[in-house]
Amino acid sequence: MNFGIGSKKAKEKLNRRVRLYAKHPGVSYNKILISDLKYRWGSCTPKNNLNFNWRLIKAPMRVIEYVVVHELTHLLEPNHTADFWVVVRNQLPDYVKSKEWLKRAGSLLEESP
Repeated sequence: MNFGIGSKKAKEKLNRRVRLYAKHPGVSYNKILISDLKYRWGSCTPKNNLNFNWRLIKAPMRVIEYVVVHELTHLLEPNHTADFWVVVRNQLPDYVKSKEWLKRAGSLLEESP
């Protein structure tokens, strides 16, 4: 499904970030899919596909990076265990700020440009 220019920009930006952040923990993924996720910023599938909400393009880069690292970490650890958060913190030591930003301001990304 095509969501216009926002989707194309999101795919370009997310592809670069996924390639960058997949290197350190050494994870591999299948496809990167951009879609109109209703209730999530990102997800991963049992087939190692990464799904991202196209609206992330409107978020600050550090928030985009947090969502990317979060989903890549799920390829190593499917649940939000202590080990999961250690992997996230190793890649993004200040990830909590981005996580809090999404909780506080993420609804702004749902608004029209």
